[in-house]
Amino acid sequence: MAKKNIQISKERSLSGKHWYSNIYLILSILFILWMLFFDTNSYMTHRELNKVISKLKHEKKYYKNKLDSEIIQYNNLKNNKEAREKYARENYFFKKNNEDIFIIITKDDTINHKTKPQN
Repeated sequence: MAKKNIQISKERSLSGKHWYSNIYLILSILFILWMLFFDTNSYMTHRELNKVISKLKHEKKYYKNKLDSEIIQYNNLKNNKEAREKYARENYFFKKNNEDIFIIITKDDTINHKTKPQN
């Protein structure tokens, strides 16, 4: 009878252990969850910040390229009289004394440049 009680108690102790009875496993899972979602330096926060950094790097590259093209255009306008004249005629509607300028307004231009209603 004593042998049966010992065998039954051994079987219960082996089969009675569950995954949640191990304190190290529980603490490890809680730590991982805390670091992934709840901590101020969580994985989610880092992911969002990496997206912002990537977006800012693309913007920096875009503006750097735009600045380079503007510098080239500036130097061209500074040193070339014909380029200055062409730029002024195209963008500021300058004209020579013996010519007329006709400005053609298309339907798209009128939609984009609506005037504000006056009160």
